[in-house]
Amino acid sequence: MPDNPESACAHARIQACGASSAFNKKLRMIVALSESDAGRLHRSGAVIPIVRSEILNLMDPTPANRETIDATHLDPLLRFSPSVAEQYEDEHGRRREADLRRNALVGICIFNIYNVTGSFLMPDITALAIAVRLLFFTPVALLLVWSIGRVGAVWRERLMLTGMTGAIVPPVMLFWLTQSPLGAYSVAEILLAVLFGNIVLTLRFTHAIIMTAISFVVGLLAIITKVGLEDGLRLALLLQLATACGCSLYANHQTEARRCRDYLVGLRVRMLRDMAEQARQRFQDLSQTDALTGLPNRRALDLCLDAWLSNGGSVAMLMIDIDHFKRFNDSLGHPEGDICLRRVAETLAASTFAREDCLCARYGGEEFAVVLKEAGRAEAARLADDLVRAVAALGLRHPGRRDMYRIVTASIGVASTEPAGAGFREDPKAALVTMADRALYMAKQGGRNRAVVYDPPPVVSLAG
Repeated sequence: MPDNPESACAHARIQACGASSAFNKKLRMIVALSESDAGRLHRSGAVIPIVRSEILNLMDPTPANRETIDATHLDPLLRFSPSVAEQYEDEHGRRREADLRRNALVGICIFNIYNVTGSFLMPDITALAIAVRLLFFTPVALLLVWSIGRVGAVWRERLMLTGMTGAIVPPVMLFWLTQSPLGAYSVAEILLAVLFGNIVLTLRFTHAIIMTAISFVVGLLAIITKVGLEDGLRLALLLQLATACGCSLYANHQTEARRCRDYLVGLRVRMLRDMAEQARQRFQDLSQTDALTGLPNRRALDLCLDAWLSNGGSVAMLMIDIDHFKRFNDSLGHPEGDICLRRVAETLAASTFAREDCLCARYGGEEFAVVLKEAGRAEAARLADDLVRAVAALGLRHPGRRDMYRIVTASIGVASTEPAGAGFREDPKAALVTMADRALYMAKQGGRNRAVVYDPPPVVSLAG
């Protein structure tokens, strides 16, 4: 519930509308229970059992949030849950695309610089090396870069995995084919490709594992089967390949773990903050809701009146009282009395549902109130007559009455801020409530089951 009175008034009216559309809405309560409490609340002479889980549900109005918080955990491969992954992509997807595109272009440039070093290390296959890099790999890599922003997140990462796996093939092939004395040093291209994929591009950890494993196996086979390598050099190259793959994969894991955990920490903080705000609003809503009827309570009514009267426009008030309600309770008991109050509340809310700038609230006990914004006495009187007839139409049996009516009826007092008098200038809310209450008293004195408009002399409008 917003703290602003005008917003609070509008929210209270929404609550009233909700009450009219959910006639069997269960009793809502806010209860402070200690651990030693027996889990029971005494209200109106009745003992109402309270289930602790329902109290917790009030504290967290959206249980789905708890499930989402449970989902904010990483699996061993540093993967988000599907829902969190989708949210992460919404927040960071565009930045990831831009980073991949920029780093991939840098990688393509570096990859082609090896055409220069290759002419010194592998002079016997220089033409082949240039053709493979410039005429085959570069166009394919540029196509992958172009496709990054045109596919979803899953395929974007798969394209990067494909590109980096493909980037391993040319240097491995050229290393294996060259017979140049310095050709063994071209293994650095393989190591650089692995480092670039794991650290610069920062492939997702699962993809980094795949790329690193493929690079290691392919490089291993090339080194083992290459002709002309001395055993010592072969062992050294194998050790360099293994350490480069292992260290770069470890660095990728550390970077990815930090990225994921930092995001999850921030996400949990935001979710807990949102849940706390929702819980605060929920408790605030309940503090302005009558637990028995589901209508806005006296506090919500006061906020609404303060907001509307402060605007200076006309406001009308209907003070409604169930006739001889004490006798109803004495005859049928308090449980039946509660049912009667709920039925009347539902009827009043349903009858005022279609009206804009109208709030129906429980005033206290068997009294209700309806306030209308920008409404004159004539409009308020017509609504009062409708409400009197609507309550009588319920046909609720009232055996305790000693008058001509044997059903539950209501008396209504109507007052309006127009024409304004001296009382309205001093304390408009108190003056309006006082006049409505006087009109209600006149309706009771006049025989009940009727509405009276406060206007000296009062004009009596019979409902029947």
